[in-house]
Amino acid sequence: MRTLAPVALAVACVSLTAAQQDAQTILRHDNFLVFEAEAGETVGIAVESIPRSGFTYGDDLLVEVIDSTSERTLRRLVRLGDAETIEYPVQTAGKHAVRVSSGWNTCTARIVDRPWALVAWQDVPVSICGSMAPQYFKVLDGVERFQVTLSASVTGEGSALRVFGPDGALVLEEIDDFDQERRFDIDVPEGADGAVWSLTLSDPEREGLVLDDVTFHLSGRVPPLLCEDPAWAEVFAAGEEYRPDIIDTTIDVEGRFSIPAGETATATWQMDALPEGKVYALRITASDVDYVRELVARLNGGEAFSIPITGNETADTFTLLLDRDQLRIGENTLELTQDPGGGSAAVAARDIQILIGDRIREYRGY
Repeated sequence: MRTLAPVALAVACVSLTAAQQDAQTILRHDNFLVFEAEAGETVGIAVESIPRSGFTYGDDLLVEVIDSTSERTLRRLVRLGDAETIEYPVQTAGKHAVRVSSGWNTCTARIVDRPWALVAWQDVPVSICGSMAPQYFKVLDGVERFQVTLSASVTGEGSALRVFGPDGALVLEEIDDFDQERRFDIDVPEGADGAVWSLTLSDPEREGLVLDDVTFHLSGRVPPLLCEDPAWAEVFAAGEEYRPDIIDTTIDVEGRFSIPAGETATATWQMDALPEGKVYALRITASDVDYVRELVARLNGGEAFSIPITGNETADTFTLLLDRDQLRIGENTLELTQDPGGGSAAVAARDIQILIGDRIREYRGY
């Protein structure tokens, strides 16, 4: 059953059940938490290594911290069945990541006495097992659509996915076994951007299905960070990378291109001026880009760069920052080439724009 009618449902608020409110997030395999801290602080990382019910696996829980300079500054093994609060001395100010890797067992993890978030990015998805607390996330100003992608790959395992708008209205409900990965486009109703939304994964309560292993992530122009406290979602969406764009010139590049394997399409446009002191960007919507370098771009004969991956039979809109000297006054050309190595029949590109402004967020797919 799929529900994707946010306007009609705006008056049909659905409250979280007591079971959902009391649910605990049980993690499995690799997951990442993030937190902010100042140098000199001590941060508590509370974890519990939990045997997988009904099974015996030998995996202890691996806990690692990657600091704000991308250095791994802590590595700790927590024995299976043990609970521990690890005291981590912060050496560098900024955002830190905590990796918790339970193998085939499960675990819980949280940061003590400060906001924290689960990373729900395509390359670093959330992997739960049997239970998840409601999660909150920020939909940024101006966002019209975002995506949730999930899978529960073992037959008989499934989930009830529900996404709620900022007023508690049910925006999407999907109950299935999710044996194949599925992506859901979620339209943002007018006035519902710039606000905190929520999602739940719960027992499908359908014969033959049970909530067990589910992997999922967010995509689109929303921070891929999930919080158990709605106020925390605001904290993690306050970074410089999430501030609204300031764009004063948009140049639309005509053309919709379907590019067969090994072939090149060329778009051209004119530019009358290249003002100093501005930020420049290329915005492009691509479809069916399944692997790195499947869709390669070359601007004005310069160095080739890749359009990010969208996924099979899916589209995404990316904003890629440019150097001013990559552009020309007069005619400009953008060559798009489909690398034949992956065996895809074709990739597509459309809605190409050149942006000029004072602040433009680069979006390559969180």
